[in-house]
Amino acid sequence: MTGSYLFTQAATAAALAMDAFSVSICIGLSHEKLSLRDALTLGGAFGLFQFFMPLAGGSAAAGAGALLGGCAPWAAAALIVWIAVNMIREAGSGGGHDKKTLMTVTFRSVVILAFATSLDALAAGFSVRITGGSALLLAVLAGIITFSLSFFGSIAGKRLGAGLGNKAEYLGGAALFAVAAQIIAKAVL
Repeated sequence: MTGSYLFTQAATAAALAMDAFSVSICIGLSHEKLSLRDALTLGGAFGLFQFFMPLAGGSAAAGAGALLGGCAPWAAAALIVWIAVNMIREAGSGGGHDKKTLMTVTFRSVVILAFATSLDALAAGFSVRITGGSALLLAVLAGIITFSLSFFGSIAGKRLGAGLGNKAEYLGGAALFAVAAQIIAKAVL
């Protein structure tokens, strides 16, 4: 393994982590009282999904991988748009900062978000494997980088959100729309 290959894999892993990082910031923005445990939960869930999805993509059959690779970005964007719409709707309904929302760190919401933000890693693992690369190396790097960025992103979002109040949820919803648009743009281009 050469240094340039390792750098390329790390850059790919960092790119895969950006969606989870953005969502983590949005969750932090929405919750002024986000705990350290919540931040670790987000980092752990996003990191685990980003670890396992390239492995699943790497072991997928050619036909299944191509099928999932074509649908994955659209499914991820649809889930994120759904979450953004609900986040903005909940912000408009009042009830104060840190009320129980879709962006609350619950098992259900974290799994949905982790799945949605890791679908591109499935296609990346498939692509790396068919080009002779190591899906395992990509998976390890993606898991570590995603965990770190998601953990620190949620804490940074919490600090920003504390000063913004209810407006943070609108900002978070808008940011999620931008994440979905980016996913769709990558799929189309």
